[in-house]
Order: sequence, then structure tokens, then C-alpha cells
Amino acid sequence: MSRFLHSAVMILSAVVVAVFPPPLSGAQPPPHISIQRVDVSGLPEIHVYLSVTDERGKSVIGLTDREITVACDGLAQPVTSFHSVLQGGEAMAVVLLFDRSGSIKTGLDETREAAAGFIRRLTDNDEVGIVTFDDRIRVDFPLARDRAAAEAAVRKITPGNNTVLFDAVGAGLAEIGNAKSKRSALIVLSDGQDTRSRATSAEAVAWAKAAGVAVFTVGFGSAVEADVLRTLAEETGGRFFSAARPEDLLALYQTIGEQLENQYHLVFRPAFGQDEAWHRMEIRVAPPGGGGGAAAEREFIATTGPGVSRAVLGGLERRVSKRRFILGAAVGAAFGLLFGFLLGLIVKLIRPDLRLRVAAFAGLMVLGAVLGALVGVLILVSD
Repeated sequence: MSRFLHSAVMILSAVVVAVFPPPLSGAQPPPHISIQRVDVSGLPEIHVYLSVTDERGKSVIGLTDREITVACDGLAQPVTSFHSVLQGGEAMAVVLLFDRSGSIKTGLDETREAAAGFIRRLTDNDEVGIVTFDDRIRVDFPLARDRAAAEAAVRKITPGNNTVLFDAVGAGLAEIGNAKSKRSALIVLSDGQDTRSRATSAEAVAWAKAAGVAVFTVGFGSAVEADVLRTLAEETGGRFFSAARPEDLLALYQTIGEQLENQYHLVFRPAFGQDEAWHRMEIRVAPPGGGGGAAAEREFIATTGPGVSRAVLGGLERRVSKRRFILGAAVGAAFGLLFGFLLGLIVKLIRPDLRLRVAAFAGLMVLGAVLGALVGVLILVSD
């Protein structure tokens, strides 16, 4: 009987393994690609800065052009160069943007120490700037290569009051605009709450995209608006990190520093050249160690001029459409008003004995104005 049970168990185990095979031990989760800058100023060559990280946020290093493919509008593009920025010795410009509102004053010592540690790992050729904000924005240290002075500025940060996060992002990007390096990043430490900004979250994202600056966000505070910070980071090619405790800040800043240090610089020469048109680029990575590949997309306009972002164009189109809508309704209403007035006069001429009250006459004019506005809008919609 025991032999029968043993045989039955062995057969059942074989069936389970055949139907539900165990995962391969060598298989790795797919990496994550962040396209952090698309530089078209050197057309017909296009320069792209990107990071490749694993599921833990650690940099995937050692990639070559054999693991990279580039396509624009669905057509493969020849890669002329692909290397690590460390290999090329390329400097970068980083602005540290600190929320000093009252909501994150807990853990301020850890915040300053983590930022100081990040500054110390920069190279002599890197530029760093310090911008802080509560309900006011202050450039504590303009972008420069003096790491000791930048670290001293960080250690002087003190807590404040309300928050203008989105306006401060614009100020940080403006500071990066003074950089000599084409590699750049904005690192934001905040709880994500905004109480006083004139700008919106969408405008802050559009500014960063237009400037080609990746925004890395670290959520820290008593009540973090994670969705705001995640959108700001992921829409611009950066990453969002959450610090549950003040002690986590040092490790998170080190992770961001590692990702920036291990960026890749990709160069390709598209067939379309400088055609002043929008294109969709897709970059795929297939790591040599196995596991699934990953892809990332970015739109750009092939021009060496200033260009216009899709977000700006979309806003302009919405404003133009709104104005056309209002204009169509106003013109239609004016014609309808005139029609109602003429209709009243015609009725009075045909039936002079009919006594039209002022209210009835006004009603005809209002009805004509409403119908005219509807006709004007319908004409625009069908156009």
C-alpha cells in the first residue's frame, strides 16, 4: 500500500510540474528605461541621454550598442554611438530644490546631511545649485562648481511656511538654464503639496519637457502627495522615490546620484534630417544577462530652432478653439437678434391690427438670438 501511495505522489508531482513549470532561475525582471534628454541642436545627429535601472532602482551598467535599438515612427535608425557618460567623462549640472515649508521641518537635519552627501560625490567639473522655497522662492546658491560652498549653503537651510512647489520648479529650471553642461537634472525634495503657486502641475511638467531636464522627486513629510510628485518625475524622464523615514533620505540621494553617474549617451542619425516635423522615438533595451527587454518612447520635433512643446501647442489650440467658439456664438446671436427684430416688424406690417406687447417683441428677439448662437456654433463644429 505504501508503494502505491508513493507512486501516486510521484505521478501527481510530475503532472503538477508539467502543467505549472517553475520559473527559470536565470530569468530577470525587465529593466526600466528613462529617457532624460533629447538634444536635437546638433541635427542631423540626435543625442539622447537615458538611464537603465532594475526593479530595485539600481543602474544596469555595461550595456553596449548590441543591446540597444532605436526606431523613429516605426522605422529602425542606425546608432552611431552608445557609451556610458563615465566613459566619456561628461560633466552635469544639478539643481537641488528643497521644500522648506513647515510640513517637512521634521527630519531637517537628515535632509541637510543627505544633500551634503550627494554634493560630495559630484566631480570637480559638475555644477550644482541650491534653490529653496516655502511661500517664497530663494536661490541660496547659484549654479557653480564650488562644492564646498554649495554644501555650506545646504547646511543653512531653515524651515518656513506655505508652499509654492510648481512655481519653484520653474525657478529651478531657470537656474539650470545657466548651465554649461548638456547633462542636467532637477532633484526635488518635497511633500508634494502646493498651496500658493500661480503655475499648475501640468505647466511645471511642460516647462521641464521643453527644457529637456529630468526631474527626480523625493516624497518626504507628514502627508505626501505622491501622485503629484510621481507625475512630475515620470513625465520628464526622472524617477519618484518615497522616504518613509528621515534615515531613508541618505540612501535615496545616493541612488539618484548613482543613476545620474551611470547615464548612457546615445547618438543616432535619422534619415529624415531636419524636417521641422514631429517624430515618435522608441528606444529598446535587451540586457545581455537574459530576461525581458524594455522600451521607452519620447516625441520630439526635428528642428534646430527653439521648437514648441506638444503641451504648449495643445494649450494654444484649446485657447484658439475657445475663442472661435465664443466668436461663432456671438456672431450667430447678433444675426439672430436682428432676425427676431425684423420678424417682429414683418408681423406688425402684415397685421397692423395685431397689438404686439413689448414683452412679446423682446421674446422674439431673445429667441432669435439663442437660435442664431446655436447655428453659429454648429457651423464651426461642422467646419
